[in-house]
Amino acid sequence: MKYRDLNISFTIENTRFTILSLVSDKLIHPIPMHAHSKNSYELHYISSGEGMLNSGGVRYRILPGTVFMTGPGVEHEQISDPENPMTEYCVYLRTEQKERALKERQQKENLAEKFTATAFWISPDGAALHTIIKSTFGELEGSMLGRELMIESLMRQLILTMIRLYESGKTPSDQAPERRPRTDLSYLIIEEAFLYDYKSITLEALSQKLGLGTRQTERLLKKHYNKTFQQKKTESRMFAARTLLRESSKSIGEISEELGYSSCEHFSWSFKKYCGMSPSEYRKGCG
Repeated sequence: MKYRDLNISFTIENTRFTILSLVSDKLIHPIPMHAHSKNSYELHYISSGEGMLNSGGVRYRILPGTVFMTGPGVEHEQISDPENPMTEYCVYLRTEQKERALKERQQKENLAEKFTATAFWISPDGAALHTIIKSTFGELEGSMLGRELMIESLMRQLILTMIRLYESGKTPSDQAPERRPRTDLSYLIIEEAFLYDYKSITLEALSQKLGLGTRQTERLLKKHYNKTFQQKKTESRMFAARTLLRESSKSIGEISEELGYSSCEHFSWSFKKYCGMSPSEYRKGCG
């Protein structure tokens, strides 16, 4: 299940939170290494299955009940156990900070800044967060009176619960909507395109999805990722290539074809240029 264009925005102190998507999905295929743009955060709860999370050079074992959050610029990839693939709930959001008034700056605590200052967090016990997320999906699937207000309330509770967890250093325990601008959806479209369509995505196709011209799309990519379209596409393909070389038994030719390269030679040349070694050398080093 995937819910987008949710119109869920709320403010905590000087920070506006906008929920861009809520997803429930079984991860049959690996999610290649990727990172989100500035001011973007992704919260994951694993309800069943198991696998691995790779982030910051560390491999984390993921089991049912694990919750983790990845913030701006945090590279991460997820790899399910083929025999018992992970099912996850995912909340993708963006933040926008406003200048704090003098009175606010004099306060001892600023809850929103505690959230935005946390780039990565993982816990093996996300029971309380799971309850909030499940309740949110229940509201999304129904049409009860006050649905939007209830979802906003649950998302606010989710953020505040996360902040408490960051501050305590402990694992989870039981614990009027504004309309967001349509342009906010552009960040989600860009990240999904490079995460799932890196094989065939073109600048023209991405621009069409965004409803922008190609020059506007290039400027948007430069602003939020400091990369051109081609640099971002190459990065996405190389992240996927490294995941496939390391985690699968597919031949280099099969990987080349899966990534959309015209030939094995072109893939090998591109990989060596980007990574400083050939695909076979990389695979051997991971053995």
